[in-house]
Amino acid sequence: MNRCILSRDVTIEECGWLDKDMKKGEVVFFYSGYTYGCINEGTAVTKEDGVLPFFELPDDALNI
Repeated sequence: MNRCILSRDVTIEECGWLDKDMKKGEVVFFYSGYTYGCINEGTAVTKEDGVLPFFELPDDALNI
């Protein structure tokens, strides 16, 4: 399945590239396209399935 539910809150303080805090239970979608080396330690996701932009979330926040 392409979607994932956040297992914990992720704040702007933790991930400065976010435009807002993300709450536990929110749904994100795994991004499988090119990330151009932008993803460091987490996983690339999008807010809507197949809709850019992608962004990184910490692996421990994703219910994989």
